[in-house]
Amino acid sequence: MQGPYTMRQRLEAARAEERMLLGGHRGNPADHPENTLASFRSAIELGCDMVECDVHLTTDGELAVIHDHTLERTTNGSGLVGAHTLAELRELDAGQGERIPLLEELIELVRDRVGLVIETKQNPIPYPGLEEKLVATLREQGMVEQVSVISFHHLCIRHLKEVAPDVDAGIIDASRPIDPVGMLRAARADLYSSYFGTLDPAMRAELRAAGAAVGVWTVDDDLSLLWTRVCRPDSVFTNRPGEIGPKLN
Repeated sequence: MQGPYTMRQRLEAARAEERMLLGGHRGNPADHPENTLASFRSAIELGCDMVECDVHLTTDGELAVIHDHTLERTTNGSGLVGAHTLAELRELDAGQGERIPLLEELIELVRDRVGLVIETKQNPIPYPGLEEKLVATLREQGMVEQVSVISFHHLCIRHLKEVAPDVDAGIIDASRPIDPVGMLRAARADLYSSYFGTLDPAMRAELRAAGAAVGVWTVDDDLSLLWTRVCRPDSVFTNRPGEIGPKLN
């Protein structure tokens, strides 16, 4: 599904069609360097409903799209992302000649085409002011309704919801908690993003009954796909959208 749909409209349409939404985790990293514009562009071309990215704050207060807190794994640079200016980061090669994108560049790519899920990288190293900068950027870009913000740092999601109650936000968790709805409500979240192997049909039903959307990550092989079909979450994120997408629904 492509077009100027809000995240809520995408969710409701998929539920009406009884299908799971396909998300490109860091774009399409199976074929392109992760979290680069080439990777996101490829995921869109493959028919993803959404793409997921990660953001960090630079020393000069810009939102850089990269996963790790350090540069070594995905670029030819070294050191902490947050110890560099945007200009310094833009000089680095993020793979195959690609550059680290600015969040605004990714927004221009996805606007009115696919939904955007933004993970804030607030642990283990926190970025004070990240939520405020992100909300300001989404408002300036007119993208609040086309975006969901997620984080493993649940307190940061609660803070974001206090700053901007109208921004769709979710918590990420890799466990099977005793009280997932309690965790969701404590963070004032709208979305629960689970590791695929810790979700089960009862947990999905409990979260859905509480009004939450349910997403899973990272579904990249036949076993994870099989269990995901059993659990039937609302959205499924994969590093291999070209392979998993045609088999998902």
